[in-house]
Amino acid sequence: MKRNIFLVLFIFSVLVVNSQFSFTYNGREYRVLKTSKFKDSTNRQYNYDEAMVEMMGGEYEILPADPKDASKGFLLSGISKEEKLRRAMAAPKPEETKAFKTGKRFDGFSAYDINGNWVDTKLLKGKILVVNFWFTTCPPCKKERPYLNKIVDDYSSDTNVVFIAVALDPKERLEPYLKQNEFKYNVIPAGQKIAEAFKISGYPTQLIVDKQGKIAFHTVSYYYVTDYWMRKTIDELKIK
Repeated sequence: MKRNIFLVLFIFSVLVVNSQFSFTYNGREYRVLKTSKFKDSTNRQYNYDEAMVEMMGGEYEILPADPKDASKGFLLSGISKEEKLRRAMAAPKPEETKAFKTGKRFDGFSAYDINGNWVDTKLLKGKILVVNFWFTTCPPCKKERPYLNKIVDDYSSDTNVVFIAVALDPKERLEPYLKQNEFKYNVIPAGQKIAEAFKISGYPTQLIVDKQGKIAFHTVSYYYVTDYWMRKTIDELKIK
């Protein structure tokens, strides 16, 4: 199992092959390198990969730590919830996966969940199905979990919206992990064969299926625009 396969998608103005990008602040261009150092308002230090994972939730933007000296690294500066929503609404829809095709019928799957209950997605026709494919050591999967849990909470009163998480990890690894890391989706363990059947290669993969069993939304990895588009899709499907 290639557990080191994951995709982290970010929306930046410039993205180059060697994981560098640039941004403009007060009329000056700053180049962020793989070797750049980052800190937040508490002076906690981050390397490049750690900072990029922190950026996934959309609560931060990158600013120069010292506008006069780019060599001093960068600051992860917090933004308001209102600004986060404004940016999400202005951003393009997340890129679709290669594993699914919007409008096509979802073939579905069946398996036992972590509590030993049989789950058959074909029996969920008439409901909105929200599926997450993930594994425990995937950094974006860890980062997205609080946002996904909040989505579950916000739709908890609607029994027509069903959340299922297909984990690649076996049950014996998942059980102690979930005790320490709550995931409010209904978790299916040992889901590698399910993921392989759909030819999923990037994690986490998000999928939403409409009441008629057709694919309405799908994307790879997680960024704050994913949260916005997942909610937008669910809300639109609820009134159809």
